[in-house]
Amino acid sequence: MLTTPRAAALMLLGSLAMAGSAAIIFGLDAEPMSVAAWRCFLAVPMLLPFVLWELRRVDRAEALPTRTLVGAAVGGVAIGIDYSFYNTAIGLIGPGLATVLINIQIVILPLLAWTLEGLRPMRQLLVIVPLMMVGVALAAGAFEETSISLFGVLAGLAAGAGYATYLAIIRRTAAPTLRPAPFTVLTVVCLTAGATALTGALVSGRAELPTTGTQWLWLIALAFIGQVVVYLCFNIGMMSLHETVAGALMLTGPIFAVALGIVLFADLPTPAQLVGCGLIIFGAWWASMAQRRRRA
Repeated sequence: MLTTPRAAALMLLGSLAMAGSAAIIFGLDAEPMSVAAWRCFLAVPMLLPFVLWELRRVDRAEALPTRTLVGAAVGGVAIGIDYSFYNTAIGLIGPGLATVLINIQIVILPLLAWTLEGLRPMRQLLVIVPLMMVGVALAAGAFEETSISLFGVLAGLAAGAGYATYLAIIRRTAAPTLRPAPFTVLTVVCLTAGATALTGALVSGRAELPTTGTQWLWLIALAFIGQVVVYLCFNIGMMSLHETVAGALMLTGPIFAVALGIVLFADLPTPAQLVGCGLIIFGAWWASMAQRRRRA
């Protein structure tokens, strides 16, 4: 177990890596679905050493029942859709706003629980949902003379819905054991997510194979930073922190993404867009804290 400061630092590093992956996608200037597919497929060989180590120390029957493996495969389809829309949003509205919009998943998750299991959502959502929608409208430039791509905003929201669906599936199919096999599950997720994104690219006629060594290197960096580093940091850091603290630290990703967009690409948001981003992040933080208090 890590000390609290080190665990918090690891969580912040994971959030920075998540923002960095958005910056890489923005700089690649490639077909979004193809990037999503190669990102997932290239992460698999990087994860294999962790999988082999993991399979030697867990009870496979307990850690990887059929329900968990099927859930990982179906969840991978959802995350493949998420990545495809997320990459599309990054290309149209920039890495900062796209990463902020994904936080809509914090609101969608309890709504999914209500729909699937009849669990009434917390009362705070009556305020949080309108608050975040105002934030989305401000971030999208809806009240300004010059607005950004509406399709980019919708793609960002669709990515958040895909991510929420992935989380809902993974949580409901997780093995009830103290010694799970998260890296094996993640590898299955990457395989089906990559296949989903590649299928979408082929059907839409947008499948692209990188043609230069530089493109391959950036894709390898994306797979390492966006899949392996992010997952390692979050997986290890969350074990030593209260879940409320961990959830709050994960919400620093959009802040890092906006900052990197400004520093690396001079992607300067307007004051209204900054206020909108702030409202979305605050709404996500509020929902996260309220959910954890409700579970407690």
